[in-house]
Amino acid sequence: MTRAPRRPDALRDSPRVREAAAALIEAVAEESAEAALSEPAYARALKELGRLRGRPLFFPMLQAGTGRGARVRLADGREVLDFIGGIGVYGFGHSDPDLLTTAVVAAAQDTVFQGHLQPGLEVLRLSRLLVKHAGPRLRHVWLSVSGAMANENALKMILQKHAPADRLVVFEGGFAGRTITLSEVTDRPAFREGLPLRGNVLHVPFFDPAVPNATEQSVRALRAHLSRYPGQVAGMLFELVQGEGGFRTAPPSFFRALMETCREAGVAVWVDEVQTFARTGELYAYRTFELEDLVDLATVGKTLQGSAVLFHKAYNPKAGLVAGTYAGATTGMAVGARILERLESEGYLGAEGRVALLGGRVGRRFDALAKRLPRAVGARSGIGAMQAFVPFGGDAETATAVIRAAYDEGLLVFGAGRDPMKVRMLLPVNTTDEELESGFALLERALVRVAEERGLPC
Repeated sequence: MTRAPRRPDALRDSPRVREAAAALIEAVAEESAEAALSEPAYARALKELGRLRGRPLFFPMLQAGTGRGARVRLADGREVLDFIGGIGVYGFGHSDPDLLTTAVVAAAQDTVFQGHLQPGLEVLRLSRLLVKHAGPRLRHVWLSVSGAMANENALKMILQKHAPADRLVVFEGGFAGRTITLSEVTDRPAFREGLPLRGNVLHVPFFDPAVPNATEQSVRALRAHLSRYPGQVAGMLFELVQGEGGFRTAPPSFFRALMETCREAGVAVWVDEVQTFARTGELYAYRTFELEDLVDLATVGKTLQGSAVLFHKAYNPKAGLVAGTYAGATTGMAVGARILERLESEGYLGAEGRVALLGGRVGRRFDALAKRLPRAVGARSGIGAMQAFVPFGGDAETATAVIRAAYDEGLLVFGAGRDPMKVRMLLPVNTTDEELESGFALLERALVRVAEERGLPC
């Protein structure tokens, strides 16, 4: 008799295995609770790490690897509220018991990493879940480690499909990654200082609600590029919510007009979801914006605990183009798949899902804070579990001072955008009301402190 194949999640769900994993997690938590570096040892560790990496850390902090929800414990025993989540990595916060169990079970298996030559069941399970939510056009997926690698793979697929066309259209203010090629795609000159440029990246304005006919302006700019370089434009990169660019977004009609123009010209439509993935109400922002009928490729990362490019069959690359050793870490893929399962089964997705509701809860707290500190809390932007605001007009020095003051008060936030610079939050999707209340109280204290130190009205 032929045995039925083992379900990809059978080992993780085994009562005996879960009991053993829970015992290990409890033992680690107990030991960690007793361990903390002294103040001098912590200072020495920070100094040594700064020396080893060639520059000090932005935040003078080392995590201890433990926490609870949006709170994370530092190696010196302090606890801080984490509203930036490693720039979007901690989608369910810190030390989630279910995700820890999943990670422990995965870590006890054969190898730390899995590759494209010898994948395991985690690759199958994660790939299946990603495609399940991708919509009818994107039926293929290629896993990788970093978001930049996913973007490189997507770009290679586009260039191979549309060869010899080699130009890419991107939005002003966009960000794509830190490789040499992606640094040119990114609209931040400081991020590519000293790097060689090929000159094949073309820019169009992102949506500006203050500009009349903003959509028409951007479409005209795109059509001008297509006319100036006939047959030379391979694709256009879309960030539906700009991440490093300041959490700016636009009405779906803006993106649809540009995507349809690309479709008419035979240009690939590529959506970068590395930061937006699982944060806008649906797993994919292009589905939140109801654009799935026009997308040819999408890249995801961060909350996924790895990265991937999803693509239409027309962009299925020739053998060897997107090979490489690693598909991802076994633990990362197992935890990423479990995150996707929970987002679906625990009511996080959809217009009335918990991610969308979180955005409303954050918005109400910003409204209340702006009433108390109208000069300190300026324009806000974002959606769902990614939110940002302009502090004190948004000059970079003052915004950075707010971020550092917030850390001193016990709250982790970070910057985004320029002219104005914003303070951004990439919140755990399960952030509680108590954590929000505590976090906004700390933020208010930081804003008042900066106002007093700099003589600013708030």
